[in-house]
Amino acid sequence: MQYRGFTLRRKGREAVAKDNDLRTGCSVPDSGIYRVLHSQHSLPTAVTLIRNQSFPRCSRCAEPVYFELARSAPAAGNPHGFNVMLYELPEVAGQPDESLAG
Repeated sequence: MQYRGFTLRRKGREAVAKDNDLRTGCSVPDSGIYRVLHSQHSLPTAVTLIRNQSFPRCSRCAEPVYFELARSAPAAGNPHGFNVMLYELPEVAGQPDESLAG
């Protein structure tokens, strides 16, 4: 977009996530529901993550997955409750495999 001779670019969700270190391997800052941003594969659109755990990786590639906090859920990290740590995100079944496309 042009404005008075300057080119203005909007930061996309992935760029904002990169700036805030909301990506694979970084520590989850707040428990909650996070949108998943990964253009390489079809991953779940949202996941629930617990504070101080690491953001999970893609199960199919080494490219980082980026995240955006959709809804805070502070009670999700209850130390006396049952918590599951998510290490990697599976590819969503039923999507055509683009690597086989000719």
